Order: sequence, then C-alpha cells, then structure tokens
Amino acid sequence: MTSPGGAGTGPGRPARPDASMDLLRQVREEAMEPEYLTAADRRGVTTPPGRGIVGTVLVLVLAGLMLGGSWRATSAERPATTQERGDIIQRIESASAHQSTQQARVEALRRQVGAMRASESAARSASAQVSRAEVAAGAAPVAGQGVEVLVDDSADGSQDGRIVDKDLRMLVNGLWQAGAEAVAVNGHRVTTRTSIRGAGSAITVDYASITRPYRVVALGDSRSLPADLSQNDGGEWMSYLHNNFGVRYSVTPRSSVRLPGSDRVTATAATPR
Repeated sequence: MTSPGGAGTGPGRPARPDASMDLLRQVREEAMEPEYLTAADRRGVTTPPGRGIVGTVLVLVLAGLMLGGSWRATSAERPATTQERGDIIQRIESASAHQSTQQARVEALRRQVGAMRASESAARSASAQVSRAEVAAGAAPVAGQGVEVLVDDSADGSQDGRIVDKDLRMLVNGLWQAGAEAVAVNGHRVTTRTSIRGAGSAITVDYASITRPYRVVALGDSRSLPADLSQNDGGEWMSYLHNNFGVRYSVTPRSSVRLPGSDRVTATAATPR
C-alpha cells in the first residue's frame, strides 16, 4: 500500500536519503540488472549514493574520451584528404596541359606532312615537265614503235647516184613533217640544234663523220609514218633519187625502235628561275 506522502516507498519503510537525486538514481538503477535489484531489495541492502555518481561520471568521461579521439582522428585525416585532393587536381591539370601540347604537335606535324605532300606533288609535276622537255629537246633516250629508213649510194657508183648532206637533210625534215617524235641518223640524235653538213666526201652530224649506208630511225606511228612521208617533200625527193639515179632507199615499219639521247643539248640564253 502506498503512503500518501511517499513516492514508491513500502509500508513501514524509511525514506531514502537520496530521494532528491532522482535522475542519478534512475540512471544507476536502470543500468543494473533487474535480478540484482530484486535481490538487493529482498535483503534490504541500500547502494551507497557515492558509487552511482562515480559510475556515471566514469561513463561520461569514457564517452568524452571516445568522442575526443574520434574528433582528433577526423581532424588529422582532413589535411591529408585536402592534400590528396590538391594532388589529384594538379595531376589532372598537368595531364590536360600535356594533352594540349601533344595536340599542338600533332597539328604542326599534319601541316608539315601537307606541305611535304604538296612539295612532292609539285616536284613530280616539275619532273614530268622536265622529262617531256628532255624528250622534245632530244636530251633523253626514247623507245617505241617507228620506222627504219636505209639510204645508200647507187650500185654503179655514179656521181649523180651519190648521197650528199642535202639528201639526208631533206629526208630528216620529211620525217618530222610526217609526224615523227624523234629522229636519229647512224645513232646520232637529231635535235633543233643538230647540223647535217658535208665535209669533202664525208657527211657529218653534229660535226661527227658518219659512213654509208645511212640508217635513219624515226619514232612515231609505224602505220602512218611511211604513207605520210611518201606524200611530203622529203619522201618525194628520196623516191625521185631512187627512181632516176638508182639510190637505194627503203622504209620499213618497226614495232620497237630505240633512239639515244643527245649529249650536245645545252642552254646558251636561258637562265634558271
């Protein structure tokens, strides 16, 4: 039965000396096992008030130490984390700068390659122009289909049946007129600067004496050259000598002829640019 003026005291039970410390008592009593409290109550044992206060203080001190240790650990890790973040940012910036540098180098190399290709293309074009000019000037050897013309003195040895420098000039000019791309007389390439002259009883090509029979080779269309030659002044002149003075004259188409280049092609007025 509960007394009207008490709060939870049994009949005939004296008032607790620590009744004014309800909060500390509640913490202590709730921290103890129920069985221990029951046994203590049966024996009438009263826990000294100082012991509960000391335990509570110890618990609070331990909790404070743990919180302090955690705070110190967090504070110690924070500078390391900040430093690592700074290192990562620095590496990213360095990698970005390196990438930009490499990209600039790639663009520079691309421009160089483009310039080299353009230069190479220009060089090929210039080389092709030089090759065509060398062929036209007679400085480069040429090969292809063409005709072979054999000319010789008459068999009777008469003066009228003798081949002279004028006859060879007429023949060479006739071949050019018929469409020949290159002409050689006894292995000497004929160019725009070639001279065919008589020196006594001999004939010279570029001041080099040649001997009979005279072999004139022309590079060109082997099907049209003979017919075209027969219809111009050079062919008609040689046919006239053949028919009237017995001069040996024959035109034979060839599927392949080869003409050497002239070593006497020089520039006297032109200057390189």
